[in-house]
Amino acid sequence: MVRVEPSLEWPELTKAKRKQQRSRRLPSAPRNAISNVNETSVFLEWAVPEETGGRRDVSYNILCRKISVDSRHYEECDSTVRFLPQHSGLRNNSVMVADLLAHTNYTFEVEAINGVSELTNPGRQFVSLNITTNQAG
Repeated sequence: MVRVEPSLEWPELTKAKRKQQRSRRLPSAPRNAISNVNETSVFLEWAVPEETGGRRDVSYNILCRKISVDSRHYEECDSTVRFLPQHSGLRNNSVMVADLLAHTNYTFEVEAINGVSELTNPGRQFVSLNITTNQAG
């Protein structure tokens, strides 16, 4: 009969394995999104997700859609709309969107992603903001 002595390394291996499993999760949606609108631009800002998936590589993508006059259809914003600094891979939690059409309804989705987002497909984690240009005086 062979007797195996417990190793002090086992708890450390288990802890490392748990940490690795935690870092394979998606982030939750960004929180507390707000907008500051003027005639043809909007400043979007949000708080980091409550859950980062155990990772430090959380970034954000912004999807812009124009809402039709009858509010039944959406269309992607055209290439004349500018995102400052950019619309994808944002590392900070704010963006300026410029060159929007005046007196127009838009919806913006702020999506949180991390390094495992492309490897899994459970659905996008985002928060939506609906705005109307020229609503601020």
